[in-house]
Amino acid sequence: MKNLTRLVIILLAASSCLSFNLSAEIYTWTDKNGKVHFSDKPINDEKVTTIKPRENNNISKTVSSNSQWQQDYNKTKQAKAKEAQTKAKQKQKNTGYCNQLKSELALYQQGGRLYLMSADGERNYQSEEQLTAKKKKFTKLIKKNCH
Repeated sequence: MKNLTRLVIILLAASSCLSFNLSAEIYTWTDKNGKVHFSDKPINDEKVTTIKPRENNNISKTVSSNSQWQQDYNKTKQAKAKEAQTKAKQKQKNTGYCNQLKSELALYQQGGRLYLMSADGERNYQSEEQLTAKKKKFTKLIKKNCH
């Protein structure tokens, strides 16, 4: 296994050294019929024109941490992280609210007589109309706030 790893490393190093000859010259010539030919080797019998490949200026330079692009990227990244955190908190808060609404609705759906305590500590039993109105209210709130 070690020999295989060494062989791969040697092959990669050799191939990277050989690839430095990328700036080779290109030769062009026109034959007797007017056809243009291109080659990486010159021809002796014809008039040969040498073409040097242009340097690619589109290759990006290394980005420093002080560059404007990097600063904009960092600001955007922080804004997205903050927004995701806010959404997560809102979802957690909404989940608790939904659970509370569902438990309230379950109380009204199980039937029977329900009462609310007054400020005096007396029981005020709710009528069927009040129970139905509360069921509708909680159902509406669940549909509106809980997905």
